[in-house]
Order: sequence, then structure tokens, then C-alpha cells
Amino acid sequence: MKKINYFLSIFTISFLTISCGNSVSDDFDDMNQDVAKKRLKQISTNQNGEDVAINFSYDGNNKLTGITGSQGAVSSAVQYTNTGDLLNVSAQGINETFNLESLFQSPFHAYELGQVVAYDDNRNPSKISFQEEVYNYTTGQTEIVNLTAEITYDTAPNMYFYTLEAAGIIEVLDKVQLDFSMNAQATELIKASQLLPMNNPVKFVYKNNNGEIEATLDISYTYNQDNYPINAIALVNAESSETAAVNFSYE
Repeated sequence: MKKINYFLSIFTISFLTISCGNSVSDDFDDMNQDVAKKRLKQISTNQNGEDVAINFSYDGNNKLTGITGSQGAVSSAVQYTNTGDLLNVSAQGINETFNLESLFQSPFHAYELGQVVAYDDNRNPSKISFQEEVYNYTTGQTEIVNLTAEITYDTAPNMYFYTLEAAGIIEVLDKVQLDFSMNAQATELIKASQLLPMNNPVKFVYKNNNGEIEATLDISYTYNQDNYPINAIALVNAESSETAAVNFSYE
């Protein structure tokens, strides 16, 4: 069964250090003052000739109640349990990856596998080191290589923030940031709280140990009047070039 790839990447990132004393909410408010509170209604794209759609549903109190996805004839429902201290995410029959780079069909997965090396002035993770399996066509074997991703962001607010807030995830991350004595998934959640960018990424540059560029990912957004992207075009340059188009709608 095929995977439906989409972003809730804060679940999957590793970090090198804890460098910020503020909560995630405080940081986001500081960087994005007076921003409109928009929650995702749908993400749609096309991967390998198949339409992919991810739908978000909410109750009357604007709390996220479910996420459903479809890729061609395949459908999936994501289940999550949020107790305030513990966050579990699972899918029916599909091993989901919640990864922005996968959504834009990048050849690498820095957000999923990496450790943050540096942040920019807006508290966005701007350099991530990571290891990835790469196929060596000369030897015919898969090798582990060390890579870095240098990431540039725009000044628009992270399009996912208020959807994550509606899921109760931001509240969990804020609590972990303030209470380092938490046991259940504390390490993973602390790492996740350090990942969450304040803005939207527009460029990834992937480099090897010698500083040589292995691939790039450039993303351009079209924004609505509330400064939220309604579509994005991604250009991947690796062994070959390809583009991916993603649409977003909100409520």
C-alpha cells in the first residue's frame, strides 16, 4: 500500500541542543504579531500521476477532530491521542511520514533525520546535520553518508501553526518546554519544540562532508490576503530536476 506523504514534521526531527527558554507560543507570537489564525482545511497535490488530498476536520470549538488522506484509490485516517503529556500518532494500514520535504518530493529528509546546528534570527532551524542512506551506483551498495541542509525562510507565519494548536500539540510542546521533568516522550517532544519553524521555508541546500552541493529544493508560494500560502511550487535539483505543486485551503 502506498504512502500518503504530508507534513506534521514536528514529530520526527532530532535536535542537538536545547537553546531557547521561551515557549513555542511565545516565540511564535513574538515573530508573528497580529497574525490571522487560520487552520488548514485541505492540502492537495499530485505525486507520480496520482492525486493526493489531506483533509482536516474540526468541531464547534475549533479543535481538530480528524485527519483523512487519499492517494488515488488508497485512503487513510490518522488517529492521534493527546493527554496533555503524551502524544501518539498512528494511521490505519499506512506507515505515514509527516515530512515537509517528502511533500515537495525532496531526495533527502533533513527534517526527519537531523540535528539542528544553527537557527536564524527568527528562531527557524537554518542548518541541520543528518545521515541518510544513499545508493552507490559504482559499488551497487547502499551507503550511509553525512549531509547538512541549509534552510532559508520567508517572513510569513508558519502555515501549520494554528492547525497544530487546534490539535493540542502546541499546548503539549509549551508544557514540555516549561517542565523538563516530564517522562512520557519528553525527549521527543523537547526535540520537536525546538524544530518548529516560525516561518515558511523557501530554500533547502543539501551539502556533503566536503561542502559540495548534492541537491537543492526551491519553493515559491502564492499568498492570500492573510499572508497564508494558497499554493506552492517546488523545484528539486538533484541528479535530475523536477517540480511539485501543492495547494492549501483554510478555515
